[in-house]
Amino acid sequence: MFRAYARFTLNHPILHSINLLIVLFIFIFSSYQLLANENIIYATGFLLTIFPTIIFAKSSDYRRKYLSTDN
Repeated sequence: MFRAYARFTLNHPILHSINLLIVLFIFIFSSYQLLANENIIYATGFLLTIFPTIIFAKSSDYRRKYLSTDN
């Protein structure tokens, strides 16, 4: 899955940027709501951002190691 997403980032950098912005928005919105409303239900936003963050990190590592264009 990491390899596929790493190739996806090479082929579709704009969609990858949109994915990053969506995850960042969910994280910021959940943080704000958690602090402002003090309701634990908004902590689910943190759980929703953990999985994509791991995928982004592993894909970035794979891309840097195996798909680099500078030889």
